[in-house]
Amino acid sequence: MKANKYSLVLIPLFLLFTTLTFATINILNNPFKLSSETALTNNYNAEILQFWKSNAKSSYFQGVDNKRVHTISVTAGNNKVIVISQGRNESVLKYKELAYDLNRQGYDVFLIDHRGQGFSERFGGDQHRGYVVNFQDYVDDLNQYVSSLQLDKKYQQRYLLSHSMGGAISALYLQQVKHPFQASVFFSPMLSIDLAGLPSWLAKIITYSSAEVCNWFSDKACYVPMGEPYSTKIFADNHLTHSETRFYSSQIDFETHPETQLGDPTMRWVATSISATEQAIENAHKINIPILIIQAGADEIVTSTGQTDFFNNVTYCKFNQFLTLQDAKHEILLERDNVRLDALNHALQFLAKIEQGKLICTK
Repeated sequence: MKANKYSLVLIPLFLLFTTLTFATINILNNPFKLSSETALTNNYNAEILQFWKSNAKSSYFQGVDNKRVHTISVTAGNNKVIVISQGRNESVLKYKELAYDLNRQGYDVFLIDHRGQGFSERFGGDQHRGYVVNFQDYVDDLNQYVSSLQLDKKYQQRYLLSHSMGGAISALYLQQVKHPFQASVFFSPMLSIDLAGLPSWLAKIITYSSAEVCNWFSDKACYVPMGEPYSTKIFADNHLTHSETRFYSSQIDFETHPETQLGDPTMRWVATSISATEQAIENAHKINIPILIIQAGADEIVTSTGQTDFFNNVTYCKFNQFLTLQDAKHEILLERDNVRLDALNHALQFLAKIEQGKLICTK
């Protein structure tokens, strides 16, 4: 009977301690009060959707070769701004939750649908082929867009955030032009591509020559081997994220906005992307602002080699940071809370130190 009495006392105390412990952990892990999976459905949630509907303003500009490029602005008169350079096969719609979170932290947000995807003009012969003539076109579009925003005249703090392919674009942009940014954060940057064991020089020969041969016989760009148009994806066995809720939130926009659907990459896209990643690594020393790279430890889309080589070559600043999230798949910003919050906490803390003058860029 004594044991039972003690149990009756200890069990509630244990439950109370456990509850308080988990609550403390949650507070510690989410100091910025960012969006949580517990508040999401398979289509974000009503608050995020209303935020996007009320604040996301759509516009277009004419990019390289007079091609139509789509953008979004989320402005509220803040003195801080973040420009987002998206990954391949993405649209601005994927960033609803992130824009919501960043805006609540006092940032205005600008997003660009890179040419050939999202709501921007398509190439390659049909709507679904992931195609670009030259990777440099992405960079020139981004430069034109950022220049048009006149950020240095409107904002005290200015940052560039990127994901995957957008990381390669951002790296080249930061190396090539005089820009307004004070720091840059890279999530799962595409700085080397999984080439199934082929050396990059051989992969470039194969992809460039295949793209040229294809042009002889068709007015449509050739997909990569086994490549196909867009198809609806399911969560099971996906290579992007462990979060089912965020996975379907990102996928539902492809169904409700079929004009944003994109299929697999083309041979030309792969060829010019390989060259671009090599160039980004070779010229990384030209980047003159602090950077943070957040690497996905369980990434199956891009390889870690290029990220490490790139980071080691960014030698201008001594305050660069590199973070590996071991359990993260490629889509860090769509991952489970334990990963996404960790990534965004580090990113926001990094930017806060820049604002406070604690990370001054010196060799």
